[in-house]
Amino acid sequence: MEKEKVSVIVPVYNDEKYLADCVDSILHQSYQNLELILIDDGSTDNSAQICEDYRERDDRVRVLHKVNGGVGSSRNAGLAMATGDYILFVDNDDWLADDHIKKLYQHLKASGADIAAANYTEFRMADQTYRIWISDDDYYERDYSIQEWFKLQYRGDYYNMSQVFTVPWGKLYLPLPAYCLPD
Repeated sequence: MEKEKVSVIVPVYNDEKYLADCVDSILHQSYQNLELILIDDGSTDNSAQICEDYRERDDRVRVLHKVNGGVGSSRNAGLAMATGDYILFVDNDDWLADDHIKKLYQHLKASGADIAAANYTEFRMADQTYRIWISDDDYYERDYSIQEWFKLQYRGDYYNMSQVFTVPWGKLYLPLPAYCLPD
């Protein structure tokens, strides 16, 4: 049951080429109880208009246009706007598998963890190939303590796990209480 809302935050800066694919992949998730927060970080291409077009088409889409301050300030602005029970960050040139949010949500609920993290595959548009591919045989689930998480975050000997542990995207988070957010 999808009673709990997921806030998906996408910092947007000059990415008119891939933004529609990104937004479509979020709006077409099998987990539909979500809000999509697009933070236009002072784009000078058509990205701002693309954001507005999506806001007009889907009432789950919220848009903020701000002066360029970088991806961190955009994510923080999105956090300040978020009304969901969970937070998911997506970069504006990424797209999600149809069940990405549903699977992260199910794992987070089943484990009782604060964060559910997923691996990723990188697609190279230039030659239409996947740079990193993890097969179904490589799938695993594991609960990590904070100490184990930090030990793994810079480990480069197991596929792309080091990046999985260090980047903010690809994870579903329980949100921080409002008093923990930056001013």
